[in-house]
Amino acid sequence: MRVSRIACVLICITLSPLSWGAANALDPLVKALAQVDDPAVQRDLLKGMHLALADRPSVSMPAGWHEVYEKLGKSSDPVVRQESTSLALIFGDRQAVEATHRLLADSGANPADRRAALESLLQTHDPQLVPLLSGLLSDRAMAGAALRALAAYADQTTPAVILKHYSELSSADKRDAIMTLSARPESALALLDAVQKGDMAKQDLTAFNVRQLVNLNSKPVDEKLKSVWGAVHGTSQDKLALLDQYKKKFTPEVLAKANLSHGRAVFSNACGICHTLFDSGGQVGPNLTGSQRANLDYVLGKVLDPSAVVSPNYRMAVIRTRDGRVINGIVYQETDSAVTLKAPNETIVVQKDEIDKRKLSDISMMPEGLLAAMSDADSRDLLAYLASPSQVPAEGSSAQAK
Repeated sequence: MRVSRIACVLICITLSPLSWGAANALDPLVKALAQVDDPAVQRDLLKGMHLALADRPSVSMPAGWHEVYEKLGKSSDPVVRQESTSLALIFGDRQAVEATHRLLADSGANPADRRAALESLLQTHDPQLVPLLSGLLSDRAMAGAALRALAAYADQTTPAVILKHYSELSSADKRDAIMTLSARPESALALLDAVQKGDMAKQDLTAFNVRQLVNLNSKPVDEKLKSVWGAVHGTSQDKLALLDQYKKKFTPEVLAKANLSHGRAVFSNACGICHTLFDSGGQVGPNLTGSQRANLDYVLGKVLDPSAVVSPNYRMAVIRTRDGRVINGIVYQETDSAVTLKAPNETIVVQKDEIDKRKLSDISMMPEGLLAAMSDADSRDLLAYLASPSQVPAEGSSAQAK
């Protein structure tokens, strides 16, 4: 059977979304897969089907799928095997679920294959995934992916499990851990308790994390946050007084003594998760490279009163799911069935039927109190680094040592 590769993709992605709800809508495509042996055509058919079903956690299994899946599982093409397994999970194929669980738990398997397996299981909202994810936190290759995935589940054991492993995590994995703990009121309280007890450094909380916590709209979290971080909201008079205070403290003579490499490290931890500077950093917030960084009044104004002017392109969407998760991010894409948000550490697809509340925030992703949470030395070095005309060596690098 000869099949046009382009035709395969067009057939799969242009079918009316409503047609996927019919019990036999996928049957002709599965029949085509049964008759085609060319891996290139199989790839296109599978990718087209997967793309069309990307927003759907589950779909009724089409006729003849078991036989086709067994055939595709023996393919020499890894993409064919991976795509067929992803579809099998959407179809609720227990054989595929069990095989994917085994792959995910196999520490000797290729990490990329394991992460792909995890993404496929997450798409189907696999209810048996939490114990597996908890067990992966001590696996360096999978810890970050597991931490991000745990945010999707309202499980009472998650905060304690994450905090137990926190000190062993890499810097990047710690950021994922904090993002997940900040997604629900109960885990947020455990997070703030850890900071208060000294089990977690206060500096590990970024401005985005603090805004996440505020957006939980939880009185107990707000009270705990105030004791740990400080005031998140201030009056206009407060801000004017702080502006004058910081200008007097960080004079040109003081800033001239700053350690710019340390300022780069402070930026990376406190600001770089959202903002890019000198081609390094996140893209959730505005790129700071071309801004008025050398103007201390401008920089302090933005830091002390970040919500004074918020660009429409960077207004944060806040989504609360039916199981209590609060997701913050920029809307990247939206379809009839799902919303895709871009957060600092991942891109999150939320099914619309899972959304309890949704709003577009009028306030900045960055909270007030950023400098108040830092030492004077860290604040000085950060402000000086922000004003730097070009990139400086990373802290501890050989270039800096020279």
